[in-house]
Amino acid sequence: MENTDMKKENGQQEERRVVTDGQELAETAPQLRASGVTDVTVVVNTLNYTRYQKSNDGKSLQPVIDGINKAVGESLRVRLEVALEEGFNDDEVLDFLQLTLQHKYDIVFLPTMDYGKIKEKMPMLRKVDGDFGDVEFYKYAIARGRIGFKK
Repeated sequence: MENTDMKKENGQQEERRVVTDGQELAETAPQLRASGVTDVTVVVNTLNYTRYQKSNDGKSLQPVIDGINKAVGESLRVRLEVALEEGFNDDEVLDFLQLTLQHKYDIVFLPTMDYGKIKEKMPMLRKVDGDFGDVEFYKYAIARGRIGFKK
């Protein structure tokens, strides 16, 4: 896991982010929260169990899912970073979008595929106003979470 500290302006609380593959997140989420971590970024490129196993040296996706759920249970903000690839996982765009309808997650797509092709699959996305650093956020009106595109 990699720690990243982010300072907020205007006297707001400092954010402390951890970046992980999620494999050990279920076990470590309580300690992360206790140490002041506020945000967890999970790098996960597929939500398909078979695809995940094949692309992650035989590892199971279930510990990642359990870790995300545990992080939410510990009141940590969850961000999933996803590298989409045509022919590998680009058919999962709507699966990731669905997560934002159900959960207050940020799903951030990395610049591994033409963003225009990704946005075509989500025609009702609306830009979220604000400065979010290196990410441009969008969301559906009924969504709890956001879809982001890393610049």
